Amino acid sequence: MIILADDLGHGDLGVTGAPDIRTPNIDGLAAEGVRFTHAYANAPVCSPTRAALLSWQYQQRTGVDRVIYATERDRGMALQNRLLPSFLKEAGYATGIIGKWHLGYPREHFPTRFGFDEFVGFVVGNIDYLSHTDRLENHDIWRGEKEFFDERYFTGLIADEAIDFIDRHAEERFFLYLPFNAPHDPFQGPEHRSTAGDQQVTRKVNRTRAVFRSMVESMDSNIGRVLEKLDAAGIGNETVVFFMSDNGSLPVVARNEPFRGHKTTLWEGGIRTPLIARWRDVFPQGGTVDEMAIGMDLFATALDLAGVTPAENRPMDGVSLLPVLERTGGIDREALYFRYQRPRGPLQKAVIHNGWKYLSDNASVEHLFDLAQDPGEQNDLAAAEAARFRELREKWVAWEEEVLRGAPPLPPYRVE
Repeated sequence: MIILADDLGHGDLGVTGAPDIRTPNIDGLAAEGVRFTHAYANAPVCSPTRAALLSWQYQQRTGVDRVIYATERDRGMALQNRLLPSFLKEAGYATGIIGKWHLGYPREHFPTRFGFDEFVGFVVGNIDYLSHTDRLENHDIWRGEKEFFDERYFTGLIADEAIDFIDRHAEERFFLYLPFNAPHDPFQGPEHRSTAGDQQVTRKVNRTRAVFRSMVESMDSNIGRVLEKLDAAGIGNETVVFFMSDNGSLPVVARNEPFRGHKTTLWEGGIRTPLIARWRDVFPQGGTVDEMAIGMDLFATALDLAGVTPAENRPMDGVSLLPVLERTGGIDREALYFRYQRPRGPLQKAVIHNGWKYLSDNASVEHLFDLAQDPGEQNDLAAAEAARFRELREKWVAWEEEVLRGAPPLPPYRVE
């Protein structure tokens, strides 16, 4: 089971130092499992991170290099991409996604076309938690490929549907992907029922740490309900659970400490994420891993856990985390690469290699940081370490050339 939070800051959990948000269930996962201290999302925004996580590849290879906006109703992930659930389904697993998709709007790009047996959720980037409409006021909640209407607070709806899925599949092998929309805007806690459909309130007035806190705590409570169901069904010890966020979060409402930057940037605060893995009696309890991990590694890890070796003639960029989780080996990785561009913004670039990070930031300024000594990215060593700076910049250029070779064309932005 993979649980994905949406726009959660690295420091927004009790286990990562949040002073004001209570997350006992996620903290409990960490206490019973392994927490990665150097984990990354593939991108500082939603769609590309999800594309990478589900494809085992850098998102550029899938054609989803950036956010798919609500105005781009004809866009979706290229159908030739084969995603994680299709491999697991072929291996005999029941597969379900409950929550946020954000990889395509037309029905031919729904998750049911990529190997998921069951889908309950929405396809746009974010919806009102109560009216279930997007920022353009399109109603967007689906069961399979059929629209349905519901009055539940969406965070609770995800947990309700997950519990039902577990009830129906507890006697068989299953893969359940739970991409929560919390704590992404609009800013609505479960107590804000009167704000349903009111974008002035939910996107502006409620943009506060207090409301954000209520959303994170609601997500944690509902994750607890799902974990309790695993135990009640007698499969809590047999089910491997992963938790992470799709990127860093926004200023004002969130806490990305101790890192610099935020969502939409390649500073550490935009791409560092909590990552927790629990498999009782197999993974060490309360352990930590300091090696670098990234979202697309979960694909390789899931196949490793399932004993599946795909005969695929395509690049596989993620690596299995199972050796480090079982303490039988390390993470076999040379470097991590990042590429992201906002609408009307510069191309941001980053590579992390042997603890050093080359960054071309959201103002097109180039930097070099020693992350081992300076995780907050305050001491730019580009001039002092000129040879290393050039080496990492050249590594990024070579990687971009390779990763874009043969990839689907990246469409231009079409935003409001």
